[in-house]
Amino acid sequence: MSDQTILKFDYAAVEGETVTAVLGQADGNGNWWSVAILLGSRALVLRVDADSDQISVALEAAPEGADWATVEPMHFAIGSELGWCWIGRNHRGYLDMFAVSFSGLEPQFLFIGMASAIQLRRVSPPN
Repeated sequence: MSDQTILKFDYAAVEGETVTAVLGQADGNGNWWSVAILLGSRALVLRVDADSDQISVALEAAPEGADWATVEPMHFAIGSELGWCWIGRNHRGYLDMFAVSFSGLEPQFLFIGMASAIQLRRVSPPN
């Protein structure tokens, strides 16, 4: 396993921006392999590595296309400001967890790389 980082950009560049939508790409069984938190014309795009379950987060142009669907469990975040983020490494050294807050400092949502997909977990209600 090579040493790497989850974040592929300076997170301070997006902290405080308003979430306009949350889209994802899935296999039809609720297994997400990409999730995009849209911030106007840009997006935080989370992807899972199918071999290691590690998550990467990049700042990219907002995705378009029929293969991107609304991520209903994250509908609450629309209209909120993107808050802090946290990065998690498991006991084997894999970077397989990313947490984010909306309009505050308390983590509200987890993205966990597991079984070649991104699992979505609500941690706490929005502020």
